[in-house]
Amino acid sequence: MNIMKKFLIIFSIFFIVISLYIAYYKNDCYKVLKIISPLEIYIDYNKNLILDENKSFKINNIYFVDRNSDLLKYPILKDLNEKEKLLLDYNARKTAQNLLNHKFIKVKNGNILINNENYTNLLIKSGFFYDDSEISQRNIIETIKKFNFNEYMLYNTKSKKYHTLDCPEAYKVKNYKIIKKSEINENFIPCKNCIIKKNDFYYETENKKSNQISDVFKTENINIYFIDLNKIMKPTNKCQTNACLALKNEIDNTKNTLELAIYGIDNQPEILNAIINAQNRGVKVRAVFDYDKKNFNYYNDTEKLQKSVPNYNTDKEYDLNNRSAIMHNKFFIFDDKKVFTGSTNITSTGITGFNSNISLLINSKETAQIFKREFNQMYNGKFHTQKCAFQNKNIYINPKTQLTVLFSPQDKIITNYIIPIIAKAKTYIYIPIFYITKKELITALTDAHKRGVEIKVINDATNAHNKYSIHKELRNAGIKVKTENYAGKMHSKALIIDDKYSIIGSMNFSNNGEKRNDENVVIINNKEITKYLKDTFLYLWNKIPSKYEKYDPQAESTESIGSCSDNIDNDFDEKIDKADEGCLIH
Repeated sequence: MNIMKKFLIIFSIFFIVISLYIAYYKNDCYKVLKIISPLEIYIDYNKNLILDENKSFKINNIYFVDRNSDLLKYPILKDLNEKEKLLLDYNARKTAQNLLNHKFIKVKNGNILINNENYTNLLIKSGFFYDDSEISQRNIIETIKKFNFNEYMLYNTKSKKYHTLDCPEAYKVKNYKIIKKSEINENFIPCKNCIIKKNDFYYETENKKSNQISDVFKTENINIYFIDLNKIMKPTNKCQTNACLALKNEIDNTKNTLELAIYGIDNQPEILNAIINAQNRGVKVRAVFDYDKKNFNYYNDTEKLQKSVPNYNTDKEYDLNNRSAIMHNKFFIFDDKKVFTGSTNITSTGITGFNSNISLLINSKETAQIFKREFNQMYNGKFHTQKCAFQNKNIYINPKTQLTVLFSPQDKIITNYIIPIIAKAKTYIYIPIFYITKKELITALTDAHKRGVEIKVINDATNAHNKYSIHKELRNAGIKVKTENYAGKMHSKALIIDDKYSIIGSMNFSNNGEKRNDENVVIINNKEITKYLKDTFLYLWNKIPSKYEKYDPQAESTESIGSCSDNIDNDFDEKIDKADEGCLIH
């Protein structure tokens, strides 16, 4: 039997080789030897793999935009700016390379055929080429609308300096090429006029205020901290975001009591030391962490904090029937007066700016009281389904702002609170979300869509490929879902509704989040806050290319900006950066 298998394998290989020989040498197939431009190539007519410099194949009556294009003949394209020309040129050449590189082609009646399709037609269909027809020229304009300009940089191959596409200095460069942000490494030099270098990260200076969004929004009693995942390309142990600095400031200024209920802490020495210093100066510090049955926490430095803060408890001994349950809260209470909470983990990928998150600093004794009541339950040994539900969840912290403070699993947050709000939505629902699997929530959103509510969802790339994610059901229902294409994760867990409600917290929209885990969620009824969060959502939405409404980019690949140079295993396949196959595909 083994001999027969070997014979069949050898025979199959022989058959393939003979077939290729016949296809190439006996038929009208030719190899592409060199691509001068998308419209001029050298073909191996003699089938000797020798390039004849005097015989290139030129395609006429079709054009692509390059930096020196004369567009006066075509009024539709006359207003193209330098940045648009650069990206049209770059993508046109990439399209041609993808179609022609290492391919066998046919030449018939003066036309190139690739898999029996006319090469010229394929170029026009791509949206990067045009002819004398008005339709093809308008297609170019539509293509430009889909560009995510922040995905690209202009690179000087001689000086190794890189620029944003808006940089005035960039257009003095002759030896340039367009690159993606993910290709930038430590050997590249940032332009001082358009890039601010800070540690190992870069920040782009924005030339248009319309493209900017503030990462802090302050109201009478609540500060909102928005962390933008497309600005910082690598995790860090530096406390550099406004969210992190605000948290550290509150810890440093705490005088009497500090309570924290966090999933864990990792590689954040400034926050860790601030907590330890608070205890050393006489603040009563109490903590609650997550531990599994094997006394393990997901984050490495949790054990350091545990050893430094003797007054702590964990959920490892409790709720034996819910083995998958975790203590997933993220909140701090300062002197029974203020609360810091939201979606942000105290880690090098969380509060430092790598992942996208939303945090709140609430200055309200009543709110602090509600959080402390929940904290005491866990500190005293009641976790998960053992906890009691309390009344008085709704409070006005000022005449313009009502809060509803909720906790899982006792409050059944999605079923009892979020779905009823969705059912009353009239205009829009925007959702930046790490994870969505709750089917009842899908049904509520689908019903809202059917009655004319605009719904947009930004989904995390890693979880988009999780078999339990049901974001595709939303797409099938006609709801717009974009999957982010950045190294960092879309880690927010929020809903923004009708310039009225902002729903923010630690809870992922899943059965575990609602029914098993310890989680906290705040529903804010405030017009100003909701409008600000709407702006942050639309800012992120507009940065993600529209093609990711139709399919999901791989979390660690050339599709996801920065993911191939961040030293993180973004898709959890135990392969990092260039070792991952996704980072080798162009």
